[in-house]
Amino acid sequence: MTIPKSSSSPFSFALLALIISGEAIFILPFVLARVFRPTVLEVFDLSNLELGFIFSVYGIVAFFAYVLGGPLADKYNARMLIVIALISTSIGGLFLASIPSYTGMKFLFGFWGMTTILLFWAALIRATRELGGEKFQGIAFGFLDGGRGLVSALIGTMTVVVFAYFLPLDIELSTSSERTYALQRVIYFMVVFIVVVSITVFYLLPSKQSKAKTSSELFLFTNFHNYSDSQLSGFKQLL
Repeated sequence: MTIPKSSSSPFSFALLALIISGEAIFILPFVLARVFRPTVLEVFDLSNLELGFIFSVYGIVAFFAYVLGGPLADKYNARMLIVIALISTSIGGLFLASIPSYTGMKFLFGFWGMTTILLFWAALIRATRELGGEKFQGIAFGFLDGGRGLVSALIGTMTVVVFAYFLPLDIELSTSSERTYALQRVIYFMVVFIVVVSITVFYLLPSKQSKAKTSSELFLFTNFHNYSDSQLSGFKQLL
């Protein structure tokens, strides 16, 4: 007798949605500048020092947002907070695509400090904790952090492909306007990606988190369902 795969699907898909959202929320504030730093400095007419000040605004806002985010996540539904944070962050991306001034960038990153930390981070932690239940929180958080790294690498690769697609074959011969156009297309791609992730979270993450009560409910990513009853019993005794 084997454990049916269907019993673990809701938990695994919900965890997958959290993993993707946990990285998607940060691609506009951080991945864009990290992957396309020289182009970002050129297009937005910034120096490295000015970009550092912009990130400092984000950090200051985020510092206070961490303090307030916990009580907010305790009071309101985690799924809705995550969805609102993703949508709000994507709206900021539309403003970024308009190539704002240095002052506008500081306001934008302060806004993102609110959406990514105040609305999102504590809600993500709460949702992951509740999804893992009492016995599997460590595994859930392990998948979350490890999965976020993988998602970051995939998103970085996709954005480079998008950027290259909108540039001439010989990138070194591209003009400033062509690089601006290509970077805007990358930003729009990120905005659409975040919106799609928000929809995915809304449908895959339960409104009221139900805890994983058995190991098989959390391990769709393994071959746990192929283990024999005796192996499962021995594993549960170790727990």
